[in-house]
Amino acid sequence: MTSRLLLCSLLAVLAGGALSGCDDHVIVDRDSTIPIRKGMTWAWRPQGPPSRAASANRAPSYGPSYGNAYQRNPDWEHDIVRNRIAQAFEQALNARGLVEVSDPGEADFLADYQFAVQQRHERVASPMYTPGLVCGYYGCSNGFYGPPGMYLHTVQYHQGTIAFDFFDQGSHRLAYRAVRENVVNKNSYSDDEVRAGVKHLLKGLKPN
Repeated sequence: MTSRLLLCSLLAVLAGGALSGCDDHVIVDRDSTIPIRKGMTWAWRPQGPPSRAASANRAPSYGPSYGNAYQRNPDWEHDIVRNRIAQAFEQALNARGLVEVSDPGEADFLADYQFAVQQRHERVASPMYTPGLVCGYYGCSNGFYGPPGMYLHTVQYHQGTIAFDFFDQGSHRLAYRAVRENVVNKNSYSDDEVRAGVKHLLKGLKPN
């Protein structure tokens, strides 16, 4: 985790809320040799059992590859949130001039996403000042002086991850991938938050 994300994680936990723009970390990778043009078709990548989503052709939620140690977080990872994310992707892809089709076999591209929320623990160093007598123009008072010391403490927070993949069926290659990580709380993954997150994830997907 970068120091910027760690700092924002601490601030988000202390503030009791997500900090828009601060706690957002998006990585985008685009294969420029694969053309993506307006009018090309896409469909959700089919999923086999037991991970099939409740809605047809909807991408399900996956956890990290931690084997049996990983368990879905019921506060976020449920059908309402997953369908909300899928609908946001559908609206955003269609708004970019791509055409959704119901038959994955007839689509130029297959879309898929993975979604997970994990509890994180980080050791954070915070400044600690030595109390003492501070004197100035108006006299003296108890305050702080001298260079700060540091103390370590543990910060607990939840990190949400959404990974989006866009496969080219013609070449059987990945045309676009984006991964977003951000600090989440109980109010995250509302309609507005999801749409904003999907917008960030698709910022590098610009059909000609």
